[in-house]
Amino acid sequence: MRTSWRWLAGATALALLAWGGAAVNGRIARSAGGTLTATGTFAETPDQPFDCSLRIVAGGDGVVEGKDASTPSEDNYAYQLLKEHAEPAPAPGPWCLYNTAKDAATTDTYQNDSPPTQLAQTWNLRPALITLTLGRQNTTIVDSIDKCFKNIKDHDFIEANACALNVLVNPTHWDKLTRDLSYILNQYKVQMDGNPNLVVAVTGYFNPYPSALDVVTKIPQFCANLIDTIPTCTIRWILLPPALVTLDQVVKKLNTTIENVVKQFRLASQGRYFFVNPYDKFKDHCMKMEVEIKTKVYHPTNTVHDHNSTKDFGCSTPWIASDGTDGTKTPLLYLTPAATGVLLVATQTTKGMGVNPNTDGHDCISDLVWEATKYKLGVAEPPETACS
Repeated sequence: MRTSWRWLAGATALALLAWGGAAVNGRIARSAGGTLTATGTFAETPDQPFDCSLRIVAGGDGVVEGKDASTPSEDNYAYQLLKEHAEPAPAPGPWCLYNTAKDAATTDTYQNDSPPTQLAQTWNLRPALITLTLGRQNTTIVDSIDKCFKNIKDHDFIEANACALNVLVNPTHWDKLTRDLSYILNQYKVQMDGNPNLVVAVTGYFNPYPSALDVVTKIPQFCANLIDTIPTCTIRWILLPPALVTLDQVVKKLNTTIENVVKQFRLASQGRYFFVNPYDKFKDHCMKMEVEIKTKVYHPTNTVHDHNSTKDFGCSTPWIASDGTDGTKTPLLYLTPAATGVLLVATQTTKGMGVNPNTDGHDCISDLVWEATKYKLGVAEPPETACS
């Protein structure tokens, strides 16, 4: 009965391809053979054959979708995997890409969202390669890139640290992530019974935040430029590095949780599951965090001084895209009182922060996925250094 069901799913997928009407969750997907429109109808391109002997199904959350990238449908790592690696490679083909990812996808919505679910589409399309980036937007874990992220942008560093600690120490959501990923990967394992050449690449996550050690070295000069509010500035900003340490621990725990699940399936599948971890490659390519604080201090009896300071606490060559919104919460409360005089005005702007990859970041992830999987995919290509 199981074999019959899989045969029917595969036949349905082939029929959809032949008719040019494959529905991939009503989302845009590009492939070597054509473009799936937003309404879910497949338009064949005149210079490529429509059907593909090898298919990539890329699923997961906003990272895979390309959220915050300048051209989401072409900057995301799945599309770069197709265009920069699969199509030019000395491998049988042609290759097609079906990107089923949705921003804010969780392990629950991946399985249960409005049909066809992302999980169901991995069955219907009979891929040669499945890529999955999932888990960071699960309940509570998502706070590390949402609530805690906003705290950092607002310079509420104590709150950011408390937020990150809550994500880190509560076992409930980590246990759920383990259970859900195990179920999803087991579904891929069942598929392998009828598709023995299927390869699965599950990615971990990068840390979008700057390093605590890098930030520590920038705080003294940043606060010194404010002259009359050096003490209050320093008291607040020395709270940032501990929050960054805790947020980094959250990313590491997320990756360890995902990796441990993948390991169990790799051993039972003749090495057809791969855990791809971008964490190390992104270490020097975090977000930008350009902070400008402006102050106006009154000194009796009749003098007003303006003291401003600007510093990028992030990385000089970021692989993280800005989310497009600036932090503007007033620093007046934490900068008061001035060491001398009266602090009249204090404003801040924090620019460039984000949690999703830019084009260069996606390019690196695509390199890492390809280097991990290409030999299992039967591609006779010499090894290369990823993200070089």
